[in-house]
Amino acid sequence: MSEQAITAKNVDLSNCDRELVQYVGAIQPHGAMLVVNEQTYAILQASRNIENITGLALDQVIGAPIESVLGRGNANLLGRAPLQDGPVYVLRESFSETSTSVNVFAHRCGGVLLIELESVPEGRVPPTIDLYSKLRMGIARLQATPTLQAFFDMAVSQIRDFTDYDRVMAYKFHPDGSGHVIAEAKRDDLEPYLGLHYPATDIPAPARRLFGLSWLRHLPDTDYSPVPLVPEHNPLTGQPVDMSYSILRSVSVMYSEYLKNMGVKSTTVMPLMREGKLWGLISAMHHDAPKHLPYDVRMAAEFLAHMLSLLMSAKESVQTYEQRLRMSSVTDQLVNAFNREPDLHVAFGSRSSPVNVLAQVPAGGAAVVSHGKVTLCGSTPCASDVLALAAWLDQQKQPVFATDALSEHYPPAAQYKTTASGLLALHLAHRSPEYLLWFRPEQLQTVTWAGNPNKPVEIDETNGLLVLRPRNSFARWKESVLGRAEPWQPWEIEAVANLRRALFEALLGRAEEIERINRELIELNVELDSFAYAASHDLKEPLRGIHHLATFLKRENSTLLSEEAKKQLDMIMRLTRRMDDLIEALLHYSKTGRSELTIETVDLDRLLDEAIATCRHRIAETNTAVRRSDSLGTAACDSVQVREVFTNLIGNALKYNDKSTRWIEVGVEQARPKRYFVRDNGIGIEQRHLERIFLIFRRLHGRDEFGGGSGAGLTIARKTVERHGGRMWVISKPGEGSTFYFTLEPESDR
Repeated sequence: MSEQAITAKNVDLSNCDRELVQYVGAIQPHGAMLVVNEQTYAILQASRNIENITGLALDQVIGAPIESVLGRGNANLLGRAPLQDGPVYVLRESFSETSTSVNVFAHRCGGVLLIELESVPEGRVPPTIDLYSKLRMGIARLQATPTLQAFFDMAVSQIRDFTDYDRVMAYKFHPDGSGHVIAEAKRDDLEPYLGLHYPATDIPAPARRLFGLSWLRHLPDTDYSPVPLVPEHNPLTGQPVDMSYSILRSVSVMYSEYLKNMGVKSTTVMPLMREGKLWGLISAMHHDAPKHLPYDVRMAAEFLAHMLSLLMSAKESVQTYEQRLRMSSVTDQLVNAFNREPDLHVAFGSRSSPVNVLAQVPAGGAAVVSHGKVTLCGSTPCASDVLALAAWLDQQKQPVFATDALSEHYPPAAQYKTTASGLLALHLAHRSPEYLLWFRPEQLQTVTWAGNPNKPVEIDETNGLLVLRPRNSFARWKESVLGRAEPWQPWEIEAVANLRRALFEALLGRAEEIERINRELIELNVELDSFAYAASHDLKEPLRGIHHLATFLKRENSTLLSEEAKKQLDMIMRLTRRMDDLIEALLHYSKTGRSELTIETVDLDRLLDEAIATCRHRIAETNTAVRRSDSLGTAACDSVQVREVFTNLIGNALKYNDKSTRWIEVGVEQARPKRYFVRDNGIGIEQRHLERIFLIFRRLHGRDEFGGGSGAGLTIARKTVERHGGRMWVISKPGEGSTFYFTLEPESDR
């Protein structure tokens, strides 16, 4: 153990939350203890009072076999008893030398056997059938209680009846370690403690840990003098003995002094466990005189403590069953709405819907945050505050966040504590702040403490030293609590967590459906590409034959044909040329999807030079200035296809421009990935047509306006970019020009 370990020798209120109470090294005087080597059954240590119990001197006991104290037959019982789960009753023994009767308990802990000899109170007779009949009747009455509060009221009354203590309380812990008395049965002349709150320092963490290890802790006399073990440490290990499960273990001096300050002479404490965790305590106190509860009474009380924990959870579940059922029904309705409408704001935030997010749990208001947009329901902070809160929540990385004092975690929330002192938040996305939020308003309350919670200690100056001791004053102290809402109940948090799982399952099902549709679309696109290639390839030959035949007829029979016939032949020739352009575009489009990409590191400035050279005649005719920003650098791409992308975008910029002074700018924005652009000061595009221009054979102007065209160029350019893993888009304003952007690799952050 560390030299700085906090034990009974150096503990005070400043360090009691770190006291190693399991290594106290002493026991209570109403019994004796033997520490036994588990391999040899030799006695390693004994309590200093062993002679008072057994009549054997201390030096006769230490080093002797255990049978020298208990006898051979009784010692053999230890080898057959299950000793690994805490103290087990082994036998009842009487020592003629001292006329003392003891109950013998044993358990294994820390590599040794701890044998405890607890004195039987004088005049105690074996338990009668009446005790067990009372216990059975008490459990039946507890089961019949209609509410959880009635259950606790009945429980403390039953335990007081069993133990005959002056006062029995049910005590519930809060998450911060403090707690309050929720039920009480007491002697009429005693001051009531019901409803009083106690700070966490009254029952520090080490004490709470030990209470959770044993179903009953008994202190017959708070004024006892501890009996030390001899020797102090285990001679084989040099370490103190772990008494975590011991019946006779001496209690912390801070605990006994605290009880004395309350006027308590004897106490028995039983834990209330919920789902394996310490939920609260049943605390029994006697004020008149010390009180040693016999073993049979303690066992009845211990069994009752077991039943209380089991019944408490069952009662709580029954009491909340209807609420759980309602919330489960709302979850189903919300998921169904989400399946019908993928937009969270429509699915969960619409006031016209049969159910919205506010119906999930009892709250004053709710909000849906998705894609930077906020939908509010009920009484909530403003949209900008909700967005800021969502951004903060995104940094917490918690799927479900719940608090009844939001401003303690997020100080800006103090500005709107009247509407949102309580927050329950459900995170719906991994990479973006998408949330369902529920708000509860501030609930002003007055808490009555057993003494001033801000002064839980008294300062005692002894021999010039200042020592912190448990407080002496337990006068009622009232405190107004601000900035807190009604706490979220466990089943409410559970309902929100269930909603999250259900929504994720719906998203998974939707993703699987989208994947199936995508696979079908890929197969259809392959078939369409094959059909387009075959159709365009096979149609070109007869179409050219028609064109040549019409040309021949007009040339060879020009003198015989009427003017009307010549016009008809001209029409046929124009239509065949038009059809040939469309088929050529379709053939090019099908090749774009069918041809293999040859990926290599390419100098994009060289590709741009070649694309500009291809368009040089049109650039000269229109007197267009071509501007180039910094070097485009290199990229891993197919040089032939990316050159066509540049050629197509520059050609469109030249074509769709009606300005007297024309210019085109080609450059790159250093983002991740790089964004290449072609910008012009042309006619521009209306917002509603920004996606339509990328559809094949969809033109925004007449067939012959702006030099005509097949309407496939931008479709082919976008498909080429997408085959490289990138994307293409346009930003434009009518009359001012357009900027076409594209990337050549995936955008990982999207």
